[in-house]
Amino acid sequence: MERDSSFLRRYLTEELIRELNLFEYRSRGGERVVSRIADEENWREIKETLIRNVGTGTVPQIKIEDADYNNNRALFLRHHHDGRDLQLEYAEKTLQYLHQLWRREVILETVINDKKSLLCFSDDKMVIKPLH
Repeated sequence: MERDSSFLRRYLTEELIRELNLFEYRSRGGERVVSRIADEENWREIKETLIRNVGTGTVPQIKIEDADYNNNRALFLRHHHDGRDLQLEYAEKTLQYLHQLWRREVILETVINDKKSLLCFSDDKMVIKPLH
């Protein structure tokens, strides 16, 4: 009995990655472009990317930092950014639900396109504010 990530960590070897011809891709504009192939220098990164994207690794890590942010009882959350940006449509829905429960402004610090940002939800809408 193993979790997905521990199974991959244990049994996904360099030889198997090469035999399966695994690769990694990135989105560029509207296209997907191969960014890594299963060669001697990239197989480890391909394995780590796969491990990061299975099981609980697919769920963003978000923690409550302050329940009285700016002394106005706003809920302040921080996203542990691991190189993957949040999907904004899901973030907005999540903040909307938290706002319904908290009944005050909900603020989430995250990274969007390599820039620290605040996602602020109040008055039935989300506003994105870049941090300097």
